[in-house]
Amino acid sequence: MEFGPLILFVLVSVAAVGHLGLWIWLYNRINATGLRRVTIKRIEKLLVLACGIIPITILASEFRSIWLLFEGNKVTLQPYSLAVVYLIVVVLFAILFTPFWILDRPQFAIAENRFELLECDDLKQLQHPQTNADLYVQGSRFRKMARLPGNQIVSMQRNRKRLYIEDLPDELKGLRIAHLSDIHLTGQLSNSFYRLAIDWLSEQSPDLIVIAGDIVDYQSALKQLKPVLEGFRAPLGMAFILGNHDKRLADPLDVCRELCALGWTDLGQSAMHVEKNGTTIELIGNELPWFQRYPDETILEENRSTKSPWRLGVAHTPDQFGWGVANRCNLLLCGHTHGGQIRLPVVGPIIAPSWYGSRYASGVFAKSSTLMHVSRGLSGVHPFRWGCLPEVSILELAATKRKPCLGG
Repeated sequence: MEFGPLILFVLVSVAAVGHLGLWIWLYNRINATGLRRVTIKRIEKLLVLACGIIPITILASEFRSIWLLFEGNKVTLQPYSLAVVYLIVVVLFAILFTPFWILDRPQFAIAENRFELLECDDLKQLQHPQTNADLYVQGSRFRKMARLPGNQIVSMQRNRKRLYIEDLPDELKGLRIAHLSDIHLTGQLSNSFYRLAIDWLSEQSPDLIVIAGDIVDYQSALKQLKPVLEGFRAPLGMAFILGNHDKRLADPLDVCRELCALGWTDLGQSAMHVEKNGTTIELIGNELPWFQRYPDETILEENRSTKSPWRLGVAHTPDQFGWGVANRCNLLLCGHTHGGQIRLPVVGPIIAPSWYGSRYASGVFAKSSTLMHVSRGLSGVHPFRWGCLPEVSILELAATKRKPCLGG
């Protein structure tokens, strides 16, 4: 197979896109599985190694051809060589999947006509040297990384959004839900950082508070739970589910016991029913694929009262969007993806631990009669964020009639 410099340059460029796309695609999906964290981390390392070693191996094996290319000569490659076989695979991957990847960008999937940003308080300077970063960072790893230019790990966006819900009962108009996710108590960030979020949410007087998983990462950080959440109350109650990182504890139920002692309801164990102006709100939880703690699925079905006119679902990952639709959730609250942690200008997020890639990295999405809000989360174990502020939200419900929207 003979290639001129221009043709080979185009093929290699497309192959580079396909190469990165293939390994990122695999990376995102392996992190969406319910495998043990240690297994996932080993597979991640293999994926990263393969992503680097394969092109280096090809370059080494085709060094002579590359040298000829620099001299302006045509290059001849053996049709069944490693370079050609891999080139064909990744070029085909790029050609076949790039259109779908573009269409799956969150900016195209977001249901723009189903929400309105009412208030946005960006605290972007918490890690700035002039603000005494030690007040918010207590771990050496995060303190070092916080000094990187533009790193937003010790920043925060506190926002209030109006969500337009189909067929919302009049009694629930104006209902305010505090949505937190991915608190990630690791000992790296101080209680003062978390209280910046909790105290602001409390000031907004939410009717209901929901945490969508990934609460505590390490046994040693369990002691942070009480001072972080102490005094955080809502008249209709507070509910939570566990996420994949809570599974890192020797006994994840320690998190549940601590929160239940503080007055929270464990949606991983059972449904929750509350009333607002005489209308019942049913809250149901989904911790798949990491936990399935309901004692029996038939009990869960019995708890889902047909008399309940309005249902709120809480799932750790947006991969459970279909579950929310199947269970007739009017609103589904999720987290897990951290908004991608790094968002590139125009392109947006690239890496997100989801079967959908970064399609549902963060924002508001609609499918059937279910509206899903995916939080960027408040913290994480990886000490970097660029273009993707940590987030806590007050969601204020408003009524709307069915309208066609993107991502439906």
